[in-house]
Amino acid sequence: MAARGPAAKGKARGQLAQSSVPKARNLFRLVDHGDPIRIRASNVGAAGDRWIDGFLEANCKHLRRLDLRTEVETRGGVCLVVRPGSHIGAIPLVSTSTRRVAAGVLVAPRFGWAALGSVLQTVGFAVEPALGKAPLVPGSAREVPAWLLVAPVLNRLEALLRYMKRGFVERTEVRLTPRGRVEWPQWIQREFGKGQWGRLPCTFPDLDDDPELIATMRWTLARLEQDLASQLDSLTSRALYERIRLLNHDLGPGRSRRPAPWDQPGQSSGWLADAQQAMGWVAEERGLGGARSLDGLAWDVEADQLWEAFVASFVRDLAPYLGMVWAGRGQTQHRLNWQGRPSSMGALIPDTGLRSPQRVIWVDAKYKAHLTLLSQYGWRGLTEAVRDAHRADLHQALAYTALTDTEFTDTVLAYPALGNEHRPAMTIATMASGHRRVRLVLAGLPFGFRSPSQRQEMLTRWRRLLDLRSGD
Repeated sequence: MAARGPAAKGKARGQLAQSSVPKARNLFRLVDHGDPIRIRASNVGAAGDRWIDGFLEANCKHLRRLDLRTEVETRGGVCLVVRPGSHIGAIPLVSTSTRRVAAGVLVAPRFGWAALGSVLQTVGFAVEPALGKAPLVPGSAREVPAWLLVAPVLNRLEALLRYMKRGFVERTEVRLTPRGRVEWPQWIQREFGKGQWGRLPCTFPDLDDDPELIATMRWTLARLEQDLASQLDSLTSRALYERIRLLNHDLGPGRSRRPAPWDQPGQSSGWLADAQQAMGWVAEERGLGGARSLDGLAWDVEADQLWEAFVASFVRDLAPYLGMVWAGRGQTQHRLNWQGRPSSMGALIPDTGLRSPQRVIWVDAKYKAHLTLLSQYGWRGLTEAVRDAHRADLHQALAYTALTDTEFTDTVLAYPALGNEHRPAMTIATMASGHRRVRLVLAGLPFGFRSPSQRQEMLTRWRRLLDLRSGD
């Protein structure tokens, strides 16, 4: 029997409310250099079999941002196969028809968030995620640790504090000598009756930091402190927590104010606009993790670049163990002088290296699994694609040996150790080149150190590996 009267109306209202609730948007989870995912039309609000071309056109910029490679698969229905590359981050996927966010993609680090935090801390967050420049990514905020997006905000606030342009503000204080305008009514009311005639309340312009800007910075730091409070078991969170404490000390006590929409970048530019934008992210609770938001900021970081910075930091620490001088990235460049057309790359630039009068060591960081695969399967057990890529890396490393004519030259390919490799693989090939001795070294290194003792152990192992007496 059909419902009538108030019951029917209530049922109709319930059906209407249920139909108005938007469906949850998918968040596709990947791992850098990991397995692919398959996206079907229903996952992104599309229909039919001809949706892929329009979808790729609408999302090409976002897919390219995370170095995602795509191909069409027709087995079992038309779907888009998405393969991750070397970028880590989160992007939105928009609908072909509406251009509204229909889903999101999160590419997590294959070594885990804790290892990523260790690497970022080691390099002093010199390589930081690129944030924003796209709509929010559905469901990503709670997948990403708060410290990952806190670090870029702190970097911007620290830059703001270093380069902040001071301006004149009106200040009132009691002085023994007059300055600016003496507030005579206050003097009569407070000081004259007490016989303290020499105490003069004065109002005057003074060169000082913008108090409103300082107030918004205090509020932002307090909110970041709250976001990290539940994650202080992480070394990375504790390091950022200490940076917040130092910034609060530099700002000093005073009132705080939540950044308002009019605090967002307008006519300002450079470091000031960057800091205002970062404070706006925090004020709008966009993607800083925790329970405040489900949707997070779009972001990306290139794992290759991060690995190069980490290896360079390790080689810098290794220099005194070998009695050599560290050469950072870009400090050594050897130009290639082409004659005629076409021309190729303009210079050979090793990632990092070590120098002494009789010896040079070039180190090239490779964010690849080649060394682990060689240890497990041997050269013949590798796929043709992996062998071709590794062969190209070896030829590049050998090209660096021609950059100097020193008697002893080592060129090292540094690979991240996969899995639970407590003692990463290391191997050396020795070649004679006239009066010179050239060594090609394949060496593993953990992606981030779990403790100072592990770092010390790796410094010792690399020192022994690169000791010239090891090849005698």
